Amino acid sequence: MQAEMMMIGTELLLGQVQDTNATFMGQTLAEHGINLYQKTTIGDNPARIKDALDAALRRSEVVLCSGGLGPTEDDITRECVAELLGRPLEYRPELYTAIEQRFALTGRTLTENNRKQAMAPKGAEIIENPNGTAPGILVEDTRALPGRTHPAYVICMPGVPHELHAMLLDWVVPWLRNRFGLSGVLHYRVLKVCGMGESRVDSAIGDLIQAQQNPTIGLLAGPDAVRIRLAAYAESIPAADALIDPLEDTIRKRLPGRIMGYEEDTLESVVDRLLSERGWSLSVVETASGGALAQRMIGIAASSFAGAQVLPIQQDALTVEERAVDLAGDCMLQYKTNCTLVLLEKVVQNATFALWMSPKGTHQWEISHYGQGARRQLRIAMAALEGVRQAILETTEV
Repeated sequence: MQAEMMMIGTELLLGQVQDTNATFMGQTLAEHGINLYQKTTIGDNPARIKDALDAALRRSEVVLCSGGLGPTEDDITRECVAELLGRPLEYRPELYTAIEQRFALTGRTLTENNRKQAMAPKGAEIIENPNGTAPGILVEDTRALPGRTHPAYVICMPGVPHELHAMLLDWVVPWLRNRFGLSGVLHYRVLKVCGMGESRVDSAIGDLIQAQQNPTIGLLAGPDAVRIRLAAYAESIPAADALIDPLEDTIRKRLPGRIMGYEEDTLESVVDRLLSERGWSLSVVETASGGALAQRMIGIAASSFAGAQVLPIQQDALTVEERAVDLAGDCMLQYKTNCTLVLLEKVVQNATFALWMSPKGTHQWEISHYGQGARRQLRIAMAALEGVRQAILETTEV
């Protein structure tokens, strides 16, 4: 079975609202073994909605729509579906009764335009919405289209995220799996790599990507890590894990010491855990990173983090290495820590000098600069934390 998503709303095209519904729908459908062919975003224009919906119904068995089921004049999804499929809107008194009851429970005043939400295309199946006033709608496309060999359905859900989420999980996904006899799950695991760009990761495992079948491999670059997504289709999550496990082992051997953790892990949380396990405490001196590293540690309430100095960039008679050693000693005394990390700008070289002192010894390395502003500061902070992680684990990369 092939499905499509259609996200309806001019606010999505204008970027006024982040389309979190599409992300949630894509993840949820994939996890339940439902194949998505395409996603379309359409503004509140009836001609364009009908054209896009018609094209989608000619390609796919199911079109899942989000948005346009409210009571206002620009909520036109139900009207467009009715006109396209030749199913005139009809008034459903039981829907209006449910709307009245919901308004009474919440103490709000019912207005005449709410009657619009009690209209549905003729013959449509109504999907209950216990979290809002806009019911969902399921309509079969019975048009005799040239070359059509499959039944087709339109499923319309409200655009309010918590209403859509519940409707999708509680009603739509079970209906799809039952109607099309679907079984199995698409399960995935995400490995996070720090200290390497996407191209270097690809060069290490590119042949595995080219040879992929089931499981599959995908790469996604980000400012804090490169994500390696391993996805497997199987009858159950344990069965999918059994397919993914040997592939993960192979990738770890290709990238020794570089996989920081899994999707839920952050580099700062991993470093905090490594420090806490050893009974070590951390203080930091930052210049070029502008306090970005301290912000990350504070943001997770890191138990190992004692404090930081954020200093202006400056040049003096001391070399950057000599100044870093002096600052490290002062910082450890001030915050009473047994570890410190100093990040000093090397102005001429357009790089940051990193000095790490711990009970196991001293490490130093350079971090090249690229990007601007807050993004560059974040990259410096993450590169420094990755250097600390490797130094603690005594890898050979720092």
